[in-house]
Amino acid sequence: LLVKVGILLALAIYGFYLNYTEQKKIKAYFVSIHQELEPAIKNGEVKSKQIDSLVIKVSNCLQILNSKNNDSLVYLRENLGPLVRVNNQPFSFPAIKELLNSSHFSKVKNKETVNLLRELQQQLATINDSYKFSKNRHLLSIEPFMNEFINYSEIALPKQKAILIEGGPPTDYNKMYENMILWNLLSQKLEGYKLQVIRQEEFIKLLQVLNRNLKNQIEK
Repeated sequence: LLVKVGILLALAIYGFYLNYTEQKKIKAYFVSIHQELEPAIKNGEVKSKQIDSLVIKVSNCLQILNSKNNDSLVYLRENLGPLVRVNNQPFSFPAIKELLNSSHFSKVKNKETVNLLRELQQQLATINDSYKFSKNRHLLSIEPFMNEFINYSEIALPKQKAILIEGGPPTDYNKMYENMILWNLLSQKLEGYKLQVIRQEEFIKLLQVLNRNLKNQIEK
């Protein structure tokens, strides 16, 4: 009887030790994830403001094309910059990916943490697929149009203009009023930016909630 009790006690202590070391590893993951989330949240907030300004610029272009007012042509040139850039971006969280793909993930005790990490995984897949789509559309549709109809040095954003040589064949903006390709490209850009604003807001909120959840567990 004493031998059996001793064996059971040893197994219980060993099980407690395994659980302790497992939870310690999981907590280390939480610390790494927390360190990834902090800068991502700040970057996301900055990016949201940038996207808001791009929505305004693209909307201005469409309104100018609708007006068919020659006096507005100069403003078309000033607002076309967002058309020539891929402004959404992929996200990567190595610590989150490693935890989700490891055996440790099934041992996470906090159910809210599990659900938040799974939701983040789904949102990341959506955001990164959207980035690939935007990049492909840029290469297949926007760049060929730009190369044929628009002098890039005229519409480049200020940071890009600073490293370019302005000049070359002038863009014939009068023809832009009746250019169906330009209208559709701008409309698609506006749609993409507005959807990106919605996704960005949801994504930042999720990161903030997950960050608070992890911080509470780290501080216990």
